[in-house]
Amino acid sequence: MRKTTIAVALTLLAASCSTLSPVEEEEIRKAAYGYCDAMANYRIDDAIPYCTEHMVKTTLQTAHMLMQYVDSAYIANDTPAVIEIKKVRLTSDSTAEATYHKKTPIKDFTNEIDLKKENGRWLVYTSGKKHKKKRK
Repeated sequence: MRKTTIAVALTLLAASCSTLSPVEEEEIRKAAYGYCDAMANYRIDDAIPYCTEHMVKTTLQTAHMLMQYVDSAYIANDTPAVIEIKKVRLTSDSTAEATYHKKTPIKDFTNEIDLKKENGRWLVYTSGKKHKKKRK
């Protein structure tokens, strides 16, 4: 009986640690939306506040470099983008995943991005894992 009680208590404790509070969920949604909206609308610098420092130095720096090769007519045809954060979930006590839907005049898909809590803030980062785009 005692072992069962301890097992149940540990399970409940683990479940409570991985539950998002409404405030934390909103912070994750805000960071995910800010990043996705900025990038989808080709406003790379607007994504900076929503990214880890490492992400700014790698992914966003690369995006800046690549932007010089993107035809302005393509950007005009691909904007505006509408972003909707569909769901968020914790993947550990300091990492999360956000599922978003992106719709532009020429694209329509759902994908995921990774976030982590850094210095008390939820920020987008590159985890190295591949996410599959889900066409809608």
